[in-house]
Amino acid sequence: MNKNLFWLIALLFTLSFGFMSCAEDTAVEDPYANWDDRNVRYLDSIADVARANEIPELNEVGKWVIKRNYKISNGSSLNPGLGGSSVSTNPFETPPSVNDSVYMKVLEVGEGSNRISPLYTDTVSVYYRGELINGTVFDQNYSGDLDTEVHVPTHFALQADQTDGLIVGWITALQYMKEGDRVELYIPSALGYGTQSQSSIPANSVLKFDLKLEKVIHPDGLESYSLKVD
Repeated sequence: MNKNLFWLIALLFTLSFGFMSCAEDTAVEDPYANWDDRNVRYLDSIADVARANEIPELNEVGKWVIKRNYKISNGSSLNPGLGGSSVSTNPFETPPSVNDSVYMKVLEVGEGSNRISPLYTDTVSVYYRGELINGTVFDQNYSGDLDTEVHVPTHFALQADQTDGLIVGWITALQYMKEGDRVELYIPSALGYGTQSQSSIPANSVLKFDLKLEKVIHPDGLESYSLKVD
């Protein structure tokens, strides 16, 4: 065999072996490794930032609003329309547990002075994108950058008294939002799906949403909870 050919084959073999060794050493990281601990630490960091930049209402872009679970009552409902009750932790805890609140970073403030917030009997028209803490998108009704001239909002009946309605974190946030408001919403797992995994959401997941409240639609009658779409 030609010496040059022999050395070429030997070199290629050595390189191939090296590449295989590197591939074995560089294992693909599990995006859900230590998931529970990572979510706990992530939520703690969000709560720290939110508390350092908190304002009482959604009226200043870049600031944060923190609102407790609407079901937690300290003797009177946080919102009569939503009927707060069912204390899950100590309602007098100060500061409240990080798991008892939602955290909203203000992205946009709606225009106009007659904007309204939804009651539990209302239907909301919203744009949203939901992500896990590792960036995985699990649900959305628009792709790319939000363009209200192109994208179509989704309608949800709040139905706060229904067990199969929206998650507690959404209802809590929406009651403090007004038409046109857009927030970066962080929901603890306790106000989301808790220890129950969903098709694309592992158990104990903090949920992050880009949420814009486009419109509040009142029902046709006192017993109507759904929107009639023409």
